Amino acid sequence: MERIIIEGQPSEKIIEIVEKESIDVVVMGSHGHTGMEKAFLGSVSKEVIKGTKCPVLLVK
Repeated sequence: MERIIIEGQPSEKIIEIVEKESIDVVVMGSHGHTGMEKAFLGSVSKEVIKGTKCPVLLVK
């Protein structure tokens, strides 16, 4: 397993790495925010799902 540290906007960087490295599947944790929390905080997972063509598995 390889680990990397990258600075920047999380969803953008994850999407860049997925495309660059030809990743087969992304596994991400989810905080499970709902309602107003989700509207104000945004969702890295949501942006990654929208921005990648590979499957994204969310773990609560």
